[in-house]
Amino acid sequence: MKKGLKVLLIVLGVFAFLYLAGCVANIIVNANLRKYIKSFEPISYSADRVVPVKDGDHYSITVDGDLRIMQLTDIHIGGGFWTYENDKKTIYEVITMLQKEAPDVVVLTGDNTYCLPGFGYNGGFTANNIMVAKTLITIFDHEGVYFTTVFGNHDTEALDYAGRARVGALYESDFSKYCFFESEYTDPDAKTVPSVTNQFIKIKNKDGKVVKLLLLIDSNAYQTTGLISSIKGQYDVIHDAQVDWAKEETLKISKEEGLPDGEFLKALCFMHIPVGEYQKAREEVEGNTFENTSLVSGGWDEKVCYGGLHDDSKTPVDQDKFFEVMCEETNCVEAIFCGHDHVNDAVLEYKGVMLSYGYSLDNEAYGDKIMYSGLQRGATVITVNEDGSFTQQHKNAYLDYGVETNKFVDVYLDKKLYP
Repeated sequence: MKKGLKVLLIVLGVFAFLYLAGCVANIIVNANLRKYIKSFEPISYSADRVVPVKDGDHYSITVDGDLRIMQLTDIHIGGGFWTYENDKKTIYEVITMLQKEAPDVVVLTGDNTYCLPGFGYNGGFTANNIMVAKTLITIFDHEGVYFTTVFGNHDTEALDYAGRARVGALYESDFSKYCFFESEYTDPDAKTVPSVTNQFIKIKNKDGKVVKLLLLIDSNAYQTTGLISSIKGQYDVIHDAQVDWAKEETLKISKEEGLPDGEFLKALCFMHIPVGEYQKAREEVEGNTFENTSLVSGGWDEKVCYGGLHDDSKTPVDQDKFFEVMCEETNCVEAIFCGHDHVNDAVLEYKGVMLSYGYSLDNEAYGDKIMYSGLQRGATVITVNEDGSFTQQHKNAYLDYGVETNKFVDVYLDKKLYP
């Protein structure tokens, strides 16, 4: 009995030592990543640059001319000793694109971090998503780029150190000088993880008139808070309470701008996990029916992992009511920009609404395969014009921004990841 207890204590001691050693190693890794970030030159913006300011209940951005928004998605900083080189590659790519584009603002559409405590799913053996989020934030603070964010499913995994609300509080805190994220709505009574990253931003012209809204909506994480739901990729949906909030807030802002009853300001929406309408639009394109859909550009290299994917009791478009309320009923949202599906780059018009995938930056979650693939990697640049009209453009990290193809690994540009 004593011998068995001794063996157990030795085993526990070994595990404790390895855990502590891993924690120390990850602290060193993040310190080195931040040092690497600071080795780059900050962007030289002009003195009259766009600056988001708190304006009543929301942030507003006043522009004299066009506003250039850069969408970056699925950056996936692992922050662990197993992901160190991959993280350096990602940081190099992000900063290079920021320096070449010098956007007015950046909107991150989730999966900023990828903190998995185990080796599965190419995790970095780290669970401290607060520490890694600080490393991610350092990129934008050092380069001097204003940014805001929605969260993806990987920003707060089941075994991570901090939950969604706490990570959201970090982005809201004084830790960052350039982050203008504000959690404007949460639903503490939600059956799943309460929603956190919901925000409206007003874009104003030089006369102070709101010409466009930016709506950040949290597509949430998994259908349950348990580990199994995470492993199986059982994605949550946009909650009804979020949709109700978004509709009411849009109506409120529209009335403040003097719009008649029943009329709503137009909005561009950013989320992580695509809504089911992305799948419906794909079915129409591949079925050659084009009843409600036209394909603008790009395509699909993998399935559409929309919210509620594993809920077979409902069709894709019936998983939530976001599109029905915010796009059809109010006619408010005229474009949705998402991430999540790393090598899908389709841009579609579905029922008059643009559905756009952002180019991903992931060097981690798909293993080494995606590190070498370059055709679907980069950023999306959205330009909002003075009259409120907008354009969208995918820009490739290597072909458009000049990211070196042999800086860390030999990246190929002659084929897609899943040809």
